[in-house]
Amino acid sequence: MFRHRVLPEATVTIDEVTTTPGGPVGYSVEELARKVGMSPRNIRAHQARRLLPPPVRHGRAALYDDSHVRRLDAILALQRQGFNLVSIEAMLGVRASDEAPDGLTAMLQRLTADRPALAHALTRHGVIGRTTDGTVRTVRPRPLRAALDLHRVRVGTVPALQTLSEVLDSLRPVADELVAAVTARLLTLAPELVRSDARSSWADLDRETLLLTQGVVNVLTEAFRLAVENQSEAHIAELLENHLDADVCLEDSTVIDNG
Repeated sequence: MFRHRVLPEATVTIDEVTTTPGGPVGYSVEELARKVGMSPRNIRAHQARRLLPPPVRHGRAALYDDSHVRRLDAILALQRQGFNLVSIEAMLGVRASDEAPDGLTAMLQRLTADRPALAHALTRHGVIGRTTDGTVRTVRPRPLRAALDLHRVRVGTVPALQTLSEVLDSLRPVADELVAAVTARLLTLAPELVRSDARSSWADLDRETLLLTQGVVNVLTEAFRLAVENQSEAHIAELLENHLDADVCLEDSTVIDNG
């Protein structure tokens, strides 16, 4: 949570209501958090992303049950395996998949069978996902299509997707550092982001968190696109020229017989 607000003392949230003897059976958000080893803030965030079903309401109380515990345990297990929330959304059927053409779906199925390590890497990065019945789904179509478009310069499917996977592996730690640095800088330059406001509710804080997240994503995405565009044309032309020169030299050396 990027903002800390103090609620009025008279305010009683449903999260503060706990079970009482003879009352409804379940867990408050704090009890659920202690049971699964997760913060109440993260539980609310999972609810906002629809990864976790809403609690059951009993009057003013909102209680969670063992199905919520199992769901959170599954999410934590997938996160420990390296899957991000986008991938987990796809695997749990929360994020709608892109309607991929039959040919692309068949290609992804073959990739999963023939190159399971590559398919796993793309799933871990949230590019593709798999349903409970094993069907491959397109989760992030834009990077997938960008890689497959390399066929126009005679780059095969597997090399293109392997390159995409390796680029994502390289960018992941860089992205972690940039997100942290940019967010920290914004909080310094815009102190109103952390200004206390007793009127703010958890729903307001969740909405503002999502807006700030999307804003940071947009800034970093466009900045990285601009930086790559500025550098690519000259560097790629130079690399191709050097590669072609090496091929010519190699070909010439095979023709000349110094014996």
